[in-house]
Amino acid sequence: MKNFTPFLLVFSLIFASCSSNQDEVIDTNPENLLQSYTLKRDANGAYSIDFNTAENTDVTTVKNTDNSNDIILSEANHKTAIKHSNDFNIEEDQLKIGFLDANKGKRMQISIEDEDIKFHKGSVTEFLSSYSIAKNEDGTFTLNFTVNNNVTTEFVYNEEIETYEVHLATGKAKQQEFSRQLEMNTTNLIKLDFVNHKYEGRSEEPTSKKKPRLSIQGTDFL
Repeated sequence: MKNFTPFLLVFSLIFASCSSNQDEVIDTNPENLLQSYTLKRDANGAYSIDFNTAENTDVTTVKNTDNSNDIILSEANHKTAIKHSNDFNIEEDQLKIGFLDANKGKRMQISIEDEDIKFHKGSVTEFLSSYSIAKNEDGTFTLNFTVNNNVTTEFVYNEEIETYEVHLATGKAKQQEFSRQLEMNTTNLIKLDFVNHKYEGRSEEPTSKKKPRLSIQGTDFL
């Protein structure tokens, strides 16, 4: 048995070293706490965000003094839910939602400019019924939106202002549901405007109104 003692000692040291190296890898490359998210606006104008987190992740939602909202994700040593959903309100035509990953120190900010339909009934919703935008694992985004009856739709990318635009106007159209893939620009920013073209009074030229407007700013968060 004495002949095997040195071998067992070396094996133990190697195993301990491997375990230590694995721990270092885990420590220096922590898991992303935010796995996926989808921002939604329903046909009634209400906003919500559904998101999935890694296991054992605490979620704390904070309302700041400037009316912005922060969703703070941190590691927990107990079992937690992985599916979450938060409802939010447009206040003074603004909504800001931030994700903060305490595990990696990364932050992502969603900013929305829209009208509160409680005070502006029949305005923007004349064309746009609902929309959602989801972050994909490959870093792209999927935009899904639905328009009302008799609304024409044109989807363009405005290179001058680096903004995706959905142009909506009254007209004959059969399709009401649309889906598009979006990508962040080189500064980790994505911007989206719904441009509503309307005739007002006896004017022969339509006026345009950009609402809702959305931007997402942040590093590769997922």
